[in-house]
Amino acid sequence: MAGPRPLPRWFGLRVRLFLGLLAAGLLAAGMRLVDLQVVRGSELNRLSREEHLADLRVPARRGHIYDRHNKPLAISVDVPSIYANPSVVKDARTAAHALAPVLALEVESVYQRLASDKLFVWLKRQVTPDVAEAVQALALAGIGTTKESRRFYPSREVAAHVVGFAGVDGHGLDGIEREFDNALYGEPQVVMTVRDGRGRAVLGSAVDREARALGADVILTIDAQIEHAARDALRRGVVAAGAKAGSVVVLHVPTGEVLALANMPDFNPNQAAAVAADARRNRAVTDMFEPGSTLKPLVIAAAIEARALSPDGSVFCENGAFDVGGHTIRDGKPYAWMGLTAILAHSSNIGAAKVGLELGAPRLHAALKSYGLGERSGIALPGETAGIVREPKAWSKMELATISFGHGVAVSALQLANAYRVLAAGGRYDPPALVRGISFADGHIETPAPPAGARVLSKATAEHVSRMLESVVSAEGTGSLAAVPGFRVAGKTGTAEKVDLVAGGYSRDRTMAMFAGYLPAQAPVVVITVVVDEPRAAHLGGAVAAPIFAEIAEASMRLLGVVPSAPVVPSAPVTVSPAPVTSP
Repeated sequence: MAGPRPLPRWFGLRVRLFLGLLAAGLLAAGMRLVDLQVVRGSELNRLSREEHLADLRVPARRGHIYDRHNKPLAISVDVPSIYANPSVVKDARTAAHALAPVLALEVESVYQRLASDKLFVWLKRQVTPDVAEAVQALALAGIGTTKESRRFYPSREVAAHVVGFAGVDGHGLDGIEREFDNALYGEPQVVMTVRDGRGRAVLGSAVDREARALGADVILTIDAQIEHAARDALRRGVVAAGAKAGSVVVLHVPTGEVLALANMPDFNPNQAAAVAADARRNRAVTDMFEPGSTLKPLVIAAAIEARALSPDGSVFCENGAFDVGGHTIRDGKPYAWMGLTAILAHSSNIGAAKVGLELGAPRLHAALKSYGLGERSGIALPGETAGIVREPKAWSKMELATISFGHGVAVSALQLANAYRVLAAGGRYDPPALVRGISFADGHIETPAPPAGARVLSKATAEHVSRMLESVVSAEGTGSLAAVPGFRVAGKTGTAEKVDLVAGGYSRDRTMAMFAGYLPAQAPVVVITVVVDEPRAAHLGGAVAAPIFAEIAEASMRLLGVVPSAPVVPSAPVTVSPAPVTSP
């Protein structure tokens, strides 16, 4: 029997070739696995996650704004918003007809959004819960609701011009909301969401979601109770005078902090979008006006400080008519000699002009600048005006004279209040402060460093002028209606004709009525400035602005717990020498 036939030679070659190819394939596969799992493992894992997961930036909850006593002035609340995924909507036209009446929108407007080729569109943001429930009841494919933060202002009009307001996207548009938007808005939180089969992020599918990030809170110097009292008094005064507008600023003398800042007309920031821009204007900061006679005490203080005049000096008031460079300055009544106290008590333009001429343009200009006039204070509010104080080389002799009684320069209500604080604070200038601190989510609080101040008057000069200003509020002074029972008040009335931009020159029937002052005069706690724009029932500062001052001053003393003292007669005598009477 024959043995097995030997395999053909070619068969062995094929086997070896097959085994070689198999080994090569296994080696290649192994190398590929090493490459995928070891060399490129982390990268491929990232790509895989990116294919199925998406990072979304979720805005932080906007920080709150509080007054000095932690009363909330602006908070964030969650409200529903309506959105659509147009790619899932089955019949855009039918859905639009169903949604439009519920959302109070035009059918065509809703249809255009539903017919979009986008994967996400807002239909209406920040709606009421009832509207959201009505939308959900429709059970329309591709239509959903989600929660968004909406700004709410519980005090409504109170401090509205200070706080400002935020827009629907959560960013501040005015006031503190705008100036501190970065801190309030906070850092958006990045969260991971699952993608659907088409690679789109699915709302509500966030994984590993942590607590929502928080923006910082801002604590203001504002006292909401004093702000409320100031607003109410200003509103009544503006209405009673038939005026166009008005502003009030209340400063805390020891610290320079703003306790109240109010304007009329005002607005409800919960409905800011529906309010005219004129009502939203922060007039106390953005608007400037000629200060009129309220500038006289500051000029007299500068003259005393420079020793151009002594506190008990007198000025000849030209019997009521004073010629300067071919122009005539007149007083309401003719006077011969007047002491500085009388010049303020009776608001003599001639007396103030002569004080300014004696002081000279360079020194008066330097003094006005030292009071913070003609410069922005740096307060944390948008749109602050610098006012107008021109360089002294441009002043004529007549301009020097008129600037001395408040014409030819322009200030804001805030600037005027802070200039009077120099007198009340014993001669020291400090920029006004509006923010007490910024409180971050991690618990630490940043306190803004106070801007550098400076002494601009000696304490003796400031006290001399304060005693003079008490005479203005006496029964014989122009500011008698600013008196507050039980308190010594120092202040000055002012009335300035407005510039007629059409006809040129000054208008006879359009004026600014003002009162600026502080109390208690012997140890001042608050400075209050009242400005009323175009009063009709009366036009003098003593008749229009002084009563508003008195009402706010009384409320401020009560709310701050300042105890009344017995009335004290001003120590500075009112020295007046009337002009001689001549026969016709």
